[in-house]
Amino acid sequence: MSLGRPSKAAAGNDVYRTTKVWSVHLTFSPKEYAALSPPEGGFFKWLLGKPKEKSDEPKRSVHRNTFGIDLPWVTGTIALDDEVYRDVGIRYKGNGTFADATKTIAKSFKIDLDQFGGKETFHGSKTINLHSGVADPSRCRESLGYGIYRLAGAPAPRTALAEVWLTVPGKYAKEPLGSYTLIEHVDKRFLREHFGSDQGLLMKPEGVDNLSYLGDDWNAYKTRYNPKRAATPEEAKRLMEFTKLVSKGGDAEFKAQIASYVDIEAYLRFLAATAYISNPDSFFALGHNYFLYLHPKTGQFHFMPWDVDRAFANFPIFGSHAEQMNLSFKRPYFGSHTLNERLLAMPAVSARYQKLLEELAAASFARERVIKELTAIEAAAKGAIEDGKKASAARRERVSLPFDPPPQLNTFVEKRSESLAKQVAGTSEGHVPAGLLHLLFGQKKGRADGEKEAD
Repeated sequence: MSLGRPSKAAAGNDVYRTTKVWSVHLTFSPKEYAALSPPEGGFFKWLLGKPKEKSDEPKRSVHRNTFGIDLPWVTGTIALDDEVYRDVGIRYKGNGTFADATKTIAKSFKIDLDQFGGKETFHGSKTINLHSGVADPSRCRESLGYGIYRLAGAPAPRTALAEVWLTVPGKYAKEPLGSYTLIEHVDKRFLREHFGSDQGLLMKPEGVDNLSYLGDDWNAYKTRYNPKRAATPEEAKRLMEFTKLVSKGGDAEFKAQIASYVDIEAYLRFLAATAYISNPDSFFALGHNYFLYLHPKTGQFHFMPWDVDRAFANFPIFGSHAEQMNLSFKRPYFGSHTLNERLLAMPAVSARYQKLLEELAAASFARERVIKELTAIEAAAKGAIEDGKKASAARRERVSLPFDPPPQLNTFVEKRSESLAKQVAGTSEGHVPAGLLHLLFGQKKGRADGEKEAD
């Protein structure tokens, strides 16, 4: 099974194949392109909340990212191969990666086909996600990462590659932006395909790793859990009861009730994939970049990943590169994680997780299998990556990232496979991260033997 093969529900859909390369052309008028940038005049002004400059232009709809930066919606045209969508909503996207991309025009984009009243869809979805991979030297982390989740049996977006061009009359004429990743949107269509119903409550929490009980007032949860629609009283009560069980329930109560709140098999597969790709920007560490779905019939909560460009040892909060490639599969986080620890303290759940890791190590996560898929993705992306580098150099762009370059992906897969084998055999517990101090001290120490700097 290819990492990019569509699910059975989407069989025959050629939109999202991991090695498919879409030709994508974005076109803006000069006025709309200028309006894409946040209204303040620089990153630190955005971060410090400086007042907006006065303008006679009507107020635009904006998306406020995690850092409080307003990303305006503008009108533009997007062509994907021969499919053209005009007068659609387009904005920049990203949090830390938006800051990383301040000195390049090759930013990530979110396209909303009905932002300004349009009725068209892109193969059933109203949203198109184009990720530039500015923080990923390989430009392949998201393609490989989401595929790992799917191979583990965890619901995750599908991906394709894209070579992107930009036109702004008088400024850019089909300017190459390079290789992007086209990410399937987590929307009602996605929920129907994976869970058989889109009537449940979809949430995208921010800063929620430990499911702390915040009392019985839903208002204390709304901002943190970010529901995509208004929760019903029953749904709000279900989430609050879930957090109370996890953080306050006694051991006997937890063991008796947890399976009614969590699909434990699905959770273990999500845990295994997150650990394999060494993804700190997730539910288990930063409490970020994941979706939570409350199923309307079972009352169970399901976890889904989002934004995995910082995976594969590309974020130093887990330690050195060598330590990240040896990350613990049972404790892939620093500090404590109440849900995970309480689940794995149950003998039957711990035994199932051990067996699951053995199964994945022998099949889905087998080194040869992952390397083969990685090689195919790299080959498909190569031309667009090279064109993007040449164009960026011609524009004299100098993107400076805050961390050391991550290991090459083939090095990661080799070392991660060795670590998984040792942890399955019981000869190693793997690396348990010490904490956020790794952001400040010494990622350069502890490189694995044979590890090369990424270009």
